[in-house]
Amino acid sequence: MTPDYGIDAPGVRRGMLLAGVAGAILAGLAVAATFATKGTLSTVALVVATGAVLLALYGFGMGGYMTWASRVGKLRTREKLLDLVNDLAPWTGQENILDVGCGRGLLLVGAARRLTTGTAVGIDIWRNEDQSANTPQAPLDNALFEGVAGRVSVQTGDARDLPFPPASFDVVMSHWVVHNIKPTADGERALDEMFRVLRPGGVLMLADIANHEAYRARISNHDFDEVRVETGGLEARILGALSGGSFKPQAIVARRQRA
Repeated sequence: MTPDYGIDAPGVRRGMLLAGVAGAILAGLAVAATFATKGTLSTVALVVATGAVLLALYGFGMGGYMTWASRVGKLRTREKLLDLVNDLAPWTGQENILDVGCGRGLLLVGAARRLTTGTAVGIDIWRNEDQSANTPQAPLDNALFEGVAGRVSVQTGDARDLPFPPASFDVVMSHWVVHNIKPTADGERALDEMFRVLRPGGVLMLADIANHEAYRARISNHDFDEVRVETGGLEARILGALSGGSFKPQAIVARRQRA
């Protein structure tokens, strides 16, 4: 058995692939019309065919990228994100970790692999709109497949009201979650809850596809003594341009001041 971390935003991916199919069909019809007609109609058909080809390329390109990113790319990304945590506070293996919106356990299980005596807790409301086949059992199965079942546990709960005492965790992580929490005030409440349960000297790792400036502003109003931003490089800039700025993966890593 191998771990399965699902397809992110499956509805969006499906829509992209359908757009690609629609574009390909329309392009074929327009090309046929171009050869079958003359004069003005032929010119219009050619323009339609060009637009349809562009739609097909965009739909298949973005849908294919989302498939690759969900199956391959995010496994590479998780190690980079966990390395960013290590840069601010080297892993000892004894950390207590919280993954807010853990989904099928991508970061949760990845972090657990770096532990020895520590624990990794995931919390989620298990929405299938955000990740395919998102259930409480999925991260536990993936933890078993990756050999860390004894270090991982999950709970059903809301990021806006985390069921943990203050200063409970050495590392608090969240991956592509907060932008889904609406309205904005509720997303801010979720961030404040992450701050609340993080211990002095602990590290927050917040990765998301949007709202980065707002996150940094909120972090700046709390007691963090070092904040670093991973901009995602060229890949993030290209994705941001292709999506009109709505999809630009970046990460913020911040260390809380020691008591």
